[in-house]
Amino acid sequence: MPTHRQQSFLATLWLKNRPVNTLGTLLGKPAWVNWLGNVPVTVPHIVGTVRDDSAMLSCQAGITQAALTLYFRHTPGGYQLYVREPGAYFGQGVVIHGHAHLGVLPVETQAPSRFELNKPSGEHIRLGDLRTDSQLIILASQGAAIRRARRPNTRYEYLMAQHQAVQAPQPWILKIRERNVPWLSNPGEA
Repeated sequence: MPTHRQQSFLATLWLKNRPVNTLGTLLGKPAWVNWLGNVPVTVPHIVGTVRDDSAMLSCQAGITQAALTLYFRHTPGGYQLYVREPGAYFGQGVVIHGHAHLGVLPVETQAPSRFELNKPSGEHIRLGDLRTDSQLIILASQGAAIRRARRPNTRYEYLMAQHQAVQAPQPWILKIRERNVPWLSNPGEA
């Protein structure tokens, strides 16, 4: 039986030709959002109705075509995703916030969410099932497919976990960079 390390890998996610990255990276600047809607954000640190969505995940068009490198760590309950891209978010986990949108947070703040990898036909897959390093997959968490969506009162696009009542699951391109990847803190892991 393969070990957790043998089933863990580094990869990027794409929606067609759009990379998944943090919203702030894609925009090239902080992603300030006013909860009230189309009210200009002029002084973000003073206005109490403003939030910074820079650490939320997105695949919207932006100033960069760089995809965020993620560590897909295998666990008995699915894959936990961690940022392996150098920079401010390195080592942080991908979480599904209470509003179902995906973002990155320090693991001390919240444990990473667990995700399943599925074939477009819906069958569950693991790393050993992926024979090539570029695969079309459905990414899901607790039965909710990850798809592109908008939040109220913002012009930005986000990634969101949605149950598939109305729409078909969103297919993602998984581009594997390295297989059999250990924990950072345990490089000698078997």
